[in-house]
Amino acid sequence: MSNLGFQAIYYLLNSLDYVVCERAFLSDDKDITEFERTSTPLFSLESQRPLAEFDIIAFSISFEEDYLNILKIFDLAKIPFLSSERKSAQPLIMAGGVAVSLNPEPISDFFDLFAIGEGEGFVSEFLDVFQSAQCNAKTKEHLLEALIPVEGVYIPSFYKVTYKEIFIEKVQAVKGAPEKVKSRKVKNLNAFSTPASNILTNETNFRNTYLMEVERGCGRGCRFCAAGFIYLPPRERGLAGLKKEVMKGMEKTGKVGLVGAAVSEYSGLISLCKTVIENEGELTLSSIRLDVLNQENLQILRSSGYKTMTIAPEAGSERLRDVINKKISEQNILESITLISKAGIQKLKLYFIIGLPTETIEDMAAVVDLVLKIQTAMQGGLITLSINPFIPKPVTPFQWCGYEDIKSLRNKMDIIKKGLQNENGINCSFLSPREGYIQTLLSVGDRRIGNILVDAHKKGWREALKKSEPTPDFYTSRERGFSEMLPWDFIDTGIEKEYLWKEYQRALKGQTTPSCDTGRCIRCGVCIER
Repeated sequence: MSNLGFQAIYYLLNSLDYVVCERAFLSDDKDITEFERTSTPLFSLESQRPLAEFDIIAFSISFEEDYLNILKIFDLAKIPFLSSERKSAQPLIMAGGVAVSLNPEPISDFFDLFAIGEGEGFVSEFLDVFQSAQCNAKTKEHLLEALIPVEGVYIPSFYKVTYKEIFIEKVQAVKGAPEKVKSRKVKNLNAFSTPASNILTNETNFRNTYLMEVERGCGRGCRFCAAGFIYLPPRERGLAGLKKEVMKGMEKTGKVGLVGAAVSEYSGLISLCKTVIENEGELTLSSIRLDVLNQENLQILRSSGYKTMTIAPEAGSERLRDVINKKISEQNILESITLISKAGIQKLKLYFIIGLPTETIEDMAAVVDLVLKIQTAMQGGLITLSINPFIPKPVTPFQWCGYEDIKSLRNKMDIIKKGLQNENGINCSFLSPREGYIQTLLSVGDRRIGNILVDAHKKGWREALKKSEPTPDFYTSRERGFSEMLPWDFIDTGIEKEYLWKEYQRALKGQTTPSCDTGRCIRCGVCIER
């Protein structure tokens, strides 16, 4: 419920005179048992109306790990899994969110349509067409055909995929669908209300925090980061409007959270933070880049109640940070940590990735070495490490990479654990390499993954992965070539595939690329008018 995209779309839908939008959630295990025992279909939060009675069921999907939860919801709502098996009288089932905007194919058989890209400009246009078509369409196919002209609509049943051996050979659009589905972009964020926590609840991770989006997109070009590419170009919201939003938040709760892919680079950040402080509020930021920290902004953060600094070196060695285009030197890191310590902030959370392209065992020793140097620079306090396996993501320069062998990843984790196990004040958490393997499968898979998901829902992942064809390793563990057709190639994000490939080749050579010169450069293609 803290997800600002979810809240923004909920608000926009209910602002339309002819729409009533209600929320529904997957229940916890105890309640699921009760739903099943009583044969009660899953219902909405606001009116307790069964989901199957609504005109549209729309999912907001940010993470691939939720794909199995979709099937659980279908089960509880007593709705068939496959779009092809659902009758015309049943609700239209659609999904949006960053996960499906990157690659909807693993769950394409379950949905009638997807909303690809950013949703603000999509909502009213889509529902205007839907309302008109709903009255005249005799079948679900006729209804879907009427929705084709809406930019960002992807209707899987109107795209026929053929295979050569086990590789995708061709994706053919039918029924008048476009060959390429154009991802929606909001050019001017100020044209829409700021996504914010209009609904606050104590039942979320961000309870009592009024979250608000200050900017969207990041031009730094970290090569592993899907959010950094899918939300290009970087865009900011106006400072005056955000200050009004801060005051609105201060009336609801004393704590404001500023959200965005590159919050610390927002041009009006200091002024916005001072607005919170002057009104005796607390402040939190979703992310902070080390190379923008200075004494002034650290003191402002400290004055606003900031207690934990979250930063992401990502890799231990400068060589590997160049490979991923992080462009932060060890000297930058340690100087920033010293400033953090002097500002009186004594809790630090560090993010690292292992299994990156060109990574060696020496890079694991470099993680340990860097963390120990950071500990010295902190002069006490608590350091928490979050270490995750690298997961290849669509629409990034690393979309052609494979996932590292699970045994190798476990070995690398052991090196870090042993190197830091005797250090007081340092805690480590690791994402399971097996979980990372499944995430990779769901991130880069094609339509055939739907069969695996159904089996995993019924029998568990172990059984599902045994019987899949092609094998899971076909999707997860191999490097792809530029000429191979990728499952998401039919989506036009505005970023040229050739640019991403060039960035991949630069990465393998350890060459860095400058940050976006937004609106002036044309190297990736996203700023070119089409």
